[in-house]
Amino acid sequence: MMKFLVPVDFTEITNPLLRLVKILAQAHSAKVALLHVVSPVLYLPYPESFGMSVIDLELLSDLEKRKEEEAKERLSGLADFLKPIPVELMIDMGDPAELILEKEQSFDLIIMASHRKSLIEKILVGSTAEKVARYTKKPLLVLKGREVENFKKVVIAHDLSKYADLAFEFAIKLLKPFNPQTTILHVEETIELPVVANIKDVISERYREEKIKYLESLKEKARAEGFTTQVKVIEGKNPADAVLEYLKNNTDVDLIVMGNRGLSTLQRVLLGSTSSEVLKKAELPVLIHRSVQ
Repeated sequence: MMKFLVPVDFTEITNPLLRLVKILAQAHSAKVALLHVVSPVLYLPYPESFGMSVIDLELLSDLEKRKEEEAKERLSGLADFLKPIPVELMIDMGDPAELILEKEQSFDLIIMASHRKSLIEKILVGSTAEKVARYTKKPLLVLKGREVENFKKVVIAHDLSKYADLAFEFAIKLLKPFNPQTTILHVEETIELPVVANIKDVISERYREEKIKYLESLKEKARAEGFTTQVKVIEGKNPADAVLEYLKNNTDVDLIVMGNRGLSTLQRVLLGSTSSEVLKKAELPVLIHRSVQ
């Protein structure tokens, strides 16, 4: 039985998130853990002349307890919505991304929502979903852009790596109950090779034939599982930009699936990744399968 970790913050996107969770949990007879992270009450030390007393500290403690009780009550309401799915309620206090990462180990999938942020917020702090995507060791499904009522059309981005293979396999497992129309999307990077023109053409053609052959084999695997599948090869200098452009021109896609090879901290700083760029900019749900090096 699969187990889903679902962080919620009780904002307007919580209801669409819960509807998505219910669809997936019912399809897999899965268990769900609802996690709400309570923000600690901000305490700034006062000068002694202000007379900050033990009573004041007790008031702050009482306020935190009331916030936890309120969270428990609201989580119970969300659990009622998910019935008859088995639901565990989890309440903690601290940094949301850090706590999600601490608790992820016993789960098969994290399902969460990403909020729209201003440009300055993205530059300064990013989002909780982006932070989790950067460090998680578990598959992560992020609801963003618009609500999804079903997975009818899915794009699986594939760069011919073993990490993309793992993402493909997980997507087939997760989405099999929905039998979606699936596109295996490969971006053929337009890189100039330092070889004589006619030799370059021969090399490029042979390499392309091998790529197509492999992608077609993935298509047949998906079809064997009941998926209606096609292969699409597009060109682009930057894979993330090419994927985003494809999604922009195909607005009926319900989900984009991507692999992530698990970059080191230095690599994340210097290079980033295609999946992180798509997660930041796509206007639809994103499933990222992380493979740890």
